[in-house]
Amino acid sequence: MPDQYPFVISNNRIASFLDALSAAARPQKLTQEFLRSLGFTSTNDRALIPLFRKLGFLNGDGAPTDAFDVLRVKETRGAILAEKLRELYADLFAININMQDASDNELRGAISRITGKDAATVARYASTFRALANLADFKAQSARRAEPAKVVEPIALPATPPVSPTHNQAQPGQKPTEFHYNMQIHLPATSDVAIYNAIFRSLKENLGI
Repeated sequence: MPDQYPFVISNNRIASFLDALSAAARPQKLTQEFLRSLGFTSTNDRALIPLFRKLGFLNGDGAPTDAFDVLRVKETRGAILAEKLRELYADLFAININMQDASDNELRGAISRITGKDAATVARYASTFRALANLADFKAQSARRAEPAKVVEPIALPATPPVSPTHNQAQPGQKPTEFHYNMQIHLPATSDVAIYNAIFRSLKENLGI
């Protein structure tokens, strides 16, 4: 059980920061110098680095993870952000699986019970959670996780003579039964190969492609 959650003072800067990451080249490490190069020069902006490290978009040394590449794509940003929020704030979502829709009083009450912090600190935690949740797409993330596997009903085929173990082919006058599945993947327009690699890696892990 965590005794603290990450927070930033300037929560209204998070959305601008994500847009800046989408436009900028992928950094080898997300450092304070990189923040300043994007125009985030305030001392309050420095808290963005530990925040995104806690969310799993950066490694311990500030290097981007695979999830960071997905985050940079606007079409997939909301879903990956929702996924990481459910991981980081697992204790909150254990209390209410739709904590992103909870009232401010319910949210702060849950954070207070989990962390045991004072009211001012709890309010900071809640504000950052709310700012992140407003940018996340929980419907897309939940649909991807909760969609049941489609069950293909067996098709009754006419009885055919037994086939020799050494031959697995249709008898004369019969056509072999084949199933074909077509999948369309709409990729974002980008010249960054790392983004494509992250998307196809995610497809492989989740769909077994």
